[in-house]
Amino acid sequence: MSYNEAQFRIGACMRRLGAALLVAGLMPLPAISRNEPPVPIARPNTDLRSSESEVLAPSTPIPRPQLPPQMITFTGGVGVQFDVPYSSPAGSRPLTLDLYAPQPSPIRMPIVLYVHGGGWNSGDSRHALTFSDFPQALARLASNGYLVASVNYRLSQQAHFPAALQDVKTAIRWLRDHASDYGGDPTRLAVWGMSAGGQLAAMAGTSCGVPRFEPDANVGFNAPSDCVEAVIDWFGPMDLEGLGDGEVAQYLGCEPANCPPVVARLASPLTFISETTPPFLIQQGSADTVVVPEQSQKLYEALRRKAVPAEIVIYPGVGHGFTKDGKPDPDTVTKALARLSDFLAVTFPNAPLKATKK
Repeated sequence: MSYNEAQFRIGACMRRLGAALLVAGLMPLPAISRNEPPVPIARPNTDLRSSESEVLAPSTPIPRPQLPPQMITFTGGVGVQFDVPYSSPAGSRPLTLDLYAPQPSPIRMPIVLYVHGGGWNSGDSRHALTFSDFPQALARLASNGYLVASVNYRLSQQAHFPAALQDVKTAIRWLRDHASDYGGDPTRLAVWGMSAGGQLAAMAGTSCGVPRFEPDANVGFNAPSDCVEAVIDWFGPMDLEGLGDGEVAQYLGCEPANCPPVVARLASPLTFISETTPPFLIQQGSADTVVVPEQSQKLYEALRRKAVPAEIVIYPGVGHGFTKDGKPDPDTVTKALARLSDFLAVTFPNAPLKATKK
């Protein structure tokens, strides 16, 4: 160590000792020369970005407040509550849905429950490949006189068939039980889904009263009906026996060809169509290679054989998700929404709808 370094260290030690004696009152205050600048006073660190090691944790944890579902108001006065819990299946996180309610009306509003797609293994209540802003689209639908809900359900990584269907049925029951709280009519409920959500919507519409699909009765209320009054299917797979891709296998828990007998058939809406099945609107693109249009045609023909009111619309040159060249086609989306609006207006005639625009 050099002489200068030693002197510097000794001086630093003496300064620290002097400061300690000064604080203890054992050393008088030094005189300050008028010619010397004052020594700057060290100030406490108020930077909120200081490291966690500088923050003392409380001795007991502070309980996290239980906040109500988030409320947002959309154009047209539609109020939206996100993440409303509707079920707590054993071994799963609580399941939620989003509620879109227009301004109060003297007439009870029909209910539309949307079921998202995503191959049963992805997706959520606020996204749809057909829309860049799906909550806004649902809010526009609600503004025309509907209580609209969009549901989250257990994905196939969490539970295999029929768990997702049971979740949808539980959401239907929850909506019926709470309809009066939001101005909804529990006697008029339509379920709408896209892709895998279309399959679940069609299953909910055709499997009314099938015991093996009954949701868990321990849901906190006297179980209303899980039947529905209308179904809207956008490009959903319907005959799972003929499909062998990985998503179907994950959904079923086995490859369709290697599943126990009738498992794939039980997951196909075609199996449960009867004379009491509610009206259907089926829409798809002719150029869909993810779910071929023959799937929709099979559904339509099976419904007509049982004299179920059904309408099918196939849009020429349009792919999965109502896309062209890999992007949503605005013209097709506008037409599909207008057809959906007309279908609901006919099915629930005392709640007229004007055409919905994208």
